[in-house]
Amino acid sequence: MITRRDIDTLKQACALTLRVWRDASPFFFSIELWLMVLVAGATVGGLFLAVLHDARSLLAFGFAIGYVALRSVLHVKRIVTWPFG
Repeated sequence: MITRRDIDTLKQACALTLRVWRDASPFFFSIELWLMVLVAGATVGGLFLAVLHDARSLLAFGFAIGYVALRSVLHVKRIVTWPFG
């Protein structure tokens, strides 16, 4: 494990940052991450619409709850695996 004390120059810090981003890029480009961001947005949007007493909040909450339920069922049936599949 690299600690803060192992990095002496700005060049080493940049190289480490680049390596970490390259190692993490499959996560950031995965569809699963963006679906979870979409679910989070639907939840916040649904809450906002619920405060406004708009019936469309049910659609947003239904999407968010349905996605989480579907994802759980697919995990139990081993159709998808954690973390991404």
